[in-house]
Amino acid sequence: MQSKLLTFAIFLLLGTLNMVARDDKSEKIPYFLKNYVAQYRESPRQAALAWFDDARMGMFIHWGVWGKYHAAWAMYNKTISLEQYQKDAREVDASGFNALEIVKLAEESGMRYITLVAKHHDGFCLWDTKATDWNSVKYPMRRDLVAELAKVCRERGMPLFIYYSIGIDWVHPYYLPKELYNVGRPAYNPLPAYYKYSKPEDFEKYRDFCKQQLTELCIQYGPVAGFWFDTLGGVLTNSELFKIQEFYDLIHQYQPHALIHFKTGATGTEDILVGERELKSISMHYGNKTPQDQRIRKLSDEAWNLNFRKKAEIAVTSQGSWEWSPNNRCQEVDGLWRMLEGAAKNNANLLLNFGPKPDGSIPEDVATNFRKLGARILKEGYPPLDRTNYLDLRQQGVSVDKTEKEKTAR
Repeated sequence: MQSKLLTFAIFLLLGTLNMVARDDKSEKIPYFLKNYVAQYRESPRQAALAWFDDARMGMFIHWGVWGKYHAAWAMYNKTISLEQYQKDAREVDASGFNALEIVKLAEESGMRYITLVAKHHDGFCLWDTKATDWNSVKYPMRRDLVAELAKVCRERGMPLFIYYSIGIDWVHPYYLPKELYNVGRPAYNPLPAYYKYSKPEDFEKYRDFCKQQLTELCIQYGPVAGFWFDTLGGVLTNSELFKIQEFYDLIHQYQPHALIHFKTGATGTEDILVGERELKSISMHYGNKTPQDQRIRKLSDEAWNLNFRKKAEIAVTSQGSWEWSPNNRCQEVDGLWRMLEGAAKNNANLLLNFGPKPDGSIPEDVATNFRKLGARILKEGYPPLDRTNYLDLRQQGVSVDKTEKEKTAR
């Protein structure tokens, strides 16, 4: 009898502990996954994938200290010295950057998440990173823009993705030399003294730098929806140096639900298939003449074959380029709607980009036309997802946005 009572007591205790554990896990559910509790208890990532499938459209924001050049690739294309680039960066005040206005515009435009470029290829960071002084807190704007946007997103229930350029960094001393990835460094002659990579072991210092920054982004700003990595070519051609899976695993130590976006794939373990303007292996953007290009083509096709059936996202510009330019105009609502339809035919979300003005403010034409898109969605609903024939369309690589003026590294 005593044995049965003891067994029953243990059973009750285990049941209570299990309930407590389940309740504790529920309490930790990210704010944007509150409607996916059952899935989250089974698998945080599956819950995030279910949410993403419902999300349909997000807002992409490209803004940085390249402002006066109106081009994120200015340092590379114009071979601007770091000294001059840093001087120009001190003139950027971000006085027009208003997180609340951004989130409200996303809401009114039918966008259900935001992806912010936190670090582009010039290495400038829009958050309070301790890994480098090349950041928005140490420069005259004196603001942590990631913190500002993350706070408003949490308050208003808007999920936030973080874009992080891991495949290119033009300023880090131990990033790859040009001979290992052609667009990884501007064509400086002579090479700057701060470029210190001389052997493969040196690259670990860059990897450690990235790990420190990704850890900061995981622990300083609450739950994020995921990470959006760029660019893919350098990672593929130097995969044994990058060891990219380690970065994915690091993120999931802190945020197990976080979705990994890395274009069409570096390892095949990414959660979301991502295309710029079309869904197809990035091998289509590379030739076959150099060993670098040949390796990129081979490995990108391998990752594509592992990822192409997954839930997808197509990133497009609304202004003809990723950055704001005084000569560019936002597409009218019919053009924006056609891109949303094109994504839906691919069973994909649309990630609709705009570039804020150099002061960080929202261009008037963007605000107007995005809101018109939101009104149309409110009236007609989102275009239906094609869950039947989408794989055939993906294999064809049909572009949903033909306004790209200059192709950049994929």
